[in-house]
Amino acid sequence: MALSDFSRLNDIVSVRSPVSVSNARLPSDEQLLSRPGKAYTVAAPKTILFLSWGDAKPRYIQKYTNLYSEIFPEARVMLVESGMKDYFWRTERTSRKLAEPAVKILGATTDETLLVHVMSNAGSKQWCVINDSLIQSTGRSLYNAATVIDSAPGCAQFSQTWASLAQSLPRAFLPKVLLGSILGLILCLMHVQKYIVPGPDILDCVRSQMNDAGSSVKSSRRTYVFSEGDDIIGWEDVESHAKEAEKKGWVVELVKIHGSTHVGHLRRDPETYRQAIEKTWSGKSEWYSE
Repeated sequence: MALSDFSRLNDIVSVRSPVSVSNARLPSDEQLLSRPGKAYTVAAPKTILFLSWGDAKPRYIQKYTNLYSEIFPEARVMLVESGMKDYFWRTERTSRKLAEPAVKILGATTDETLLVHVMSNAGSKQWCVINDSLIQSTGRSLYNAATVIDSAPGCAQFSQTWASLAQSLPRAFLPKVLLGSILGLILCLMHVQKYIVPGPDILDCVRSQMNDAGSSVKSSRRTYVFSEGDDIIGWEDVESHAKEAEKKGWVVELVKIHGSTHVGHLRRDPETYRQAIEKTWSGKSEWYSE
């Protein structure tokens, strides 16, 4: 089911046009970001790429797209969805084909006008597919876009991966048991395969690709939003990836939301979450100072 006010381009890509000028906060392409005693005027992003978590329901995705309508009403929002299919039976060729509309739009953007928002491991994997396709088609990448990374990227651990997949299972008892048994068997085989055929697994590749920009990083900003209460993505995995990114040239901010669950940080602390987005885009270190 498509989100309200979004136009669906294919099975996974949808686009929402900017809010009308009459509903925007400012009459120009500048956005006023303010907090008590502080106010900054910065050019708003032209395009926001939102990569949702696996099998996310539209009503939950809408909470994030609505937030962007409030912060950056004049930005075009492009939603790219993902799910279990991407991990288990969707080929790389099919994934790239589905991502083509997004890559085409991104090819006409610039690093200075693009804000990327990545949700969970599923969104991280989709990021890699789009990034690789963008490099091949235009020579550009997502590495230099201001980026918010929520609950990701994690490492492959059986219990955490199963916890993630379990959230996507149908509620009806019989379908849940049947699909759960099939996915459980596949997951066990994948887990055993690591010991039979040594080498990086899919999440190892995702983590590596997201930080594999070589010398092309231009002090781009990344904000990792995470929690110690996340039972799917370990906080240590997030912090280690952030530290590696910082060593490779990204300007990194860690925002830990205490007491929140996986992709539940916006619900737990909406004000801090909003500030994290604003700070990532504006690049103002003063946001969290008194």
